[in-house]
Amino acid sequence: MKKVMIRGITGRMGRETARTVLKMKGFQLIAGLSKRKRKKTLAEILQDSEVPELEIGVKLESEIESRKPDIMIDFTGPEGLLPALEKALKYKIDLIVGSTGLTPEEKSRLEELSRETGRNVFLIPNFALGAVLLMKFAREASRFFPRAEIIESHSEEKADAPSGTSLATAEGMEGARPNPGEDEISFSLPGVRGGNKEGVNIHSIRLPGIVARQEVVFGGEGQTLTLTHNSLSRKSFMPGVKLALEKIRGKRGFVYGLEELL
Repeated sequence: MKKVMIRGITGRMGRETARTVLKMKGFQLIAGLSKRKRKKTLAEILQDSEVPELEIGVKLESEIESRKPDIMIDFTGPEGLLPALEKALKYKIDLIVGSTGLTPEEKSRLEELSRETGRNVFLIPNFALGAVLLMKFAREASRFFPRAEIIESHSEEKADAPSGTSLATAEGMEGARPNPGEDEISFSLPGVRGGNKEGVNIHSIRLPGIVARQEVVFGGEGQTLTLTHNSLSRKSFMPGVKLALEKIRGKRGFVYGLEELL
């Protein structure tokens, strides 16, 4: 029985992940962490009387020392993320990280720590299978189209922009070239063309009512190609969470992206 702790358990993804772990055989949800002290138990937060009356903690090290988890799932924001992950690895805990916003240097640091500690570190920008397939199709399409742009949409509560999924999508695309006439455009509004990653402009939308949506638009001579993925509820991410938990039982080291687990 693998003991699981969820950091960010009171957030929307954290709550859905808690429901998922509670139903999985071979795993036991033994701890949950929040940024601030909660008067309600997990059963009250999930509004489910059959859920264990688990108190929500706030101090990572004290929860680790008292609960002794085998795996920590992290669905928090980028602020303070790396130090928390480093602490967990110090205690020889395997990590599944759905939080985004880590810099390339921080990702390299986690890969290094994974080797040093012998623990598994799974960095998963997006747990939805459809999103993973979109990234794969975008890589293929980028071989044949000279230009591409990404429009990514999330809830207004998302703490970072652009999304980790859009950054990973842009990083995986080959041959995307910036607009050769970009310097000749007169911009009346700063930032109107979005940010640029690997020659791909990324535009971020943050609005209520949205879960997650990504659109990759390719342009070529006389034609366009649009790839779109929609997550209509956070349940769409749970098969990926289950897959990561099942795979982390074996020694795999550092993994970036759900596609590496398929």
